[in-house]
Amino acid sequence: MNASYYELRSAVLEVFYEILLEENYTIGQAASRGLVEFRREVVEGGRTGLIVLSVLLARVARHEPARLADFARETSVLAELAKPEEHWAGLSADETERLSEDVRFVAEKSRAS
Repeated sequence: MNASYYELRSAVLEVFYEILLEENYTIGQAASRGLVEFRREVVEGGRTGLIVLSVLLARVARHEPARLADFARETSVLAELAKPEEHWAGLSADETERLSEDVRFVAEKSRAS
């Protein structure tokens, strides 16, 4: 997927909240379903995988932090995807700040859960 940061972030958020509301899912269920919907992007890894995982896992961390334990594998993958500098190259300062905040928040909440 060759989308800008905010286009991809918005698409993931839209799918997540549509699933949450239309299917009457819990936060964890909606995140799991989002992982299925964006499987190709997550498997692809790189920046797109980083963005998808950060958005979905940040929703879980914010709304149901105890459920992050159910996403331990994905949280670990997110941490690894956040390491390479090339995944951050070309992002604007605002995009970098938003993405960094999501990654940091997920890491913080996963340590606490």
